[in-house]
Amino acid sequence: MHADPAEAKALRDLHLITWEATYRLRASETWYRERLRAHAVRDWGEIVRSQAARGGGVLTARSDGRIDGFCQYGPTEDHDHDREQVGQIHRLYVHPVRQRAGIGRSLLIASVGYLRQSGAHTATLWVLETDQAARAFYERLGWKPDGTRQTHPPTDLRYRLLLR
Repeated sequence: MHADPAEAKALRDLHLITWEATYRLRASETWYRERLRAHAVRDWGEIVRSQAARGGGVLTARSDGRIDGFCQYGPTEDHDHDREQVGQIHRLYVHPVRQRAGIGRSLLIASVGYLRQSGAHTATLWVLETDQAARAFYERLGWKPDGTRQTHPPTDLRYRLLLR
């Protein structure tokens, strides 16, 4: 189900919980605290609206009225790719207590389907280099590193999936 801008607080809260669990021990304290503060004030209502306006969306997985996970997808934001040909998974987060239950897989597969329907030939995403579990997850689903790195620190690797 696609997120509604009115769910901004639930999306922000889930983003913060999962982001903290992912990055707390994998980045410098200064960078971690700075990014956490930025994420805490991010307007998820606007993210949902603007992602839809750009031809993407934010898919959610729910149980018992709660959002357990979300996947933000749309045209690439990478400057070395054509937005008409390359889609991107911008964020995929599942609440830590709900991970390894198939939620992330379902959200990712559905989001890739929307990218394919939009005409993208390739999908990309960025993953933390030191997050071996996330990298293994993407690789099991056919994603491959393309050799591009971002170092801010920490280091992210770009993964690619051919859609055609």
